[in-house]
Amino acid sequence: MRKSFCGVLLVALVFVVSGCATTRGVLEVAEEESVNPESGQAVKIVQVVDTREFQIDPPQADIPSLKNNEINDPTITSRAIARKRNSFGKAMGDILLPEGQTVMDLVSSSLAKGLRENGFRVVSESDPDFAGAAPLEVEIEKFWGWFQPGFWQLKLHYVTAINVSGPVAMFTDGESFASDVEMGFQVASSSNWLETIDASLTELNQEISARLADYRKANPN
Repeated sequence: MRKSFCGVLLVALVFVVSGCATTRGVLEVAEEESVNPESGQAVKIVQVVDTREFQIDPPQADIPSLKNNEINDPTITSRAIARKRNSFGKAMGDILLPEGQTVMDLVSSSLAKGLRENGFRVVSESDPDFAGAAPLEVEIEKFWGWFQPGFWQLKLHYVTAINVSGPVAMFTDGESFASDVEMGFQVASSSNWLETIDASLTELNQEISARLADYRKANPN
């Protein structure tokens, strides 16, 4: 009886985890909100480049891939954030941001928040200080999530890695920031994916903010 119950439970779990795993999912991730300080050095994020390498049939789940092999279509890759898998680890449907939102948008908002929390004014083209603001360029090396199956609990992973460069403080020679989050759940639901991605972005923002704060303490002038 116990073995029969466990078998039914496992089948149910497989169905919950992989029932919609074959289709493409769309998940809207909230961008970081932040307000400029009243004063401080003006900077502008002039370029965010997505250099992630997508593969059609990667040997590892942490390598970005797409179900329909659209790895050379930037309108798709710029929105691709994760890949779903079934209970046996086989790659299934992918997860994209909705149309109108990109990975570059999420990274820009996270970086802007970290900068603003440490005395920088991140300005847009409509700001009168835009022309004289110091330019920053961002390279996105990693921004990806994947599913790790398990018998009683699955794990969702999310990693980010970016490099920021520009004629500003610690960024003169380029500075790298990263986050690596692993969370355990019973099912890989949209809400659990969102919780994992939010945790990864929060960790990335905290890394940016902490490193900037340390730099300001070491270089008060």
